[in-house]
Amino acid sequence: MLIKKKRVMLMISAVLIPLLLTGCSGSSSSDSSDVFSDPLDYFTDSVNVSSVKDASLSSCPSATLGEMADAFMSDASWTDFPSSTGSTIVELTGGISYDGYPADAIIQFDLYGDSFEAVYLGINDVDQSKLVLSALLGKMCDATY
Repeated sequence: MLIKKKRVMLMISAVLIPLLLTGCSGSSSSDSSDVFSDPLDYFTDSVNVSSVKDASLSSCPSATLGEMADAFMSDASWTDFPSSTGSTIVELTGGISYDGYPADAIIQFDLYGDSFEAVYLGINDVDQSKLVLSALLGKMCDATY
């Protein structure tokens, strides 16, 4: 009886795991026509995310935004989605320290054509000013040194 249960569990695992991986695959870019794309695509960045993540700010030319996020945030994560204006929003989320306490941050970049702009910062679901956004980006740059 025990051998039969193990065989059934192995059969279920052999069927479910590939289905789960396929269901989770794909990037967040607008090209999602291939439902059965490579499961490893889930772990790669979309073209839009890469164009922001691999870029440097004029105020911090020595590091990319990806390096800044990795140096400053815990669990940095990047996604993208279409904006209501026709451009693309690239969103960076991760943990930061705010006034000495752990906090969740969301930074959004408006990507249009070959350029982008940092347009939004939320800390613990509270909208922040452009001044605070600029200061945070400066601290993120400093963390790369």
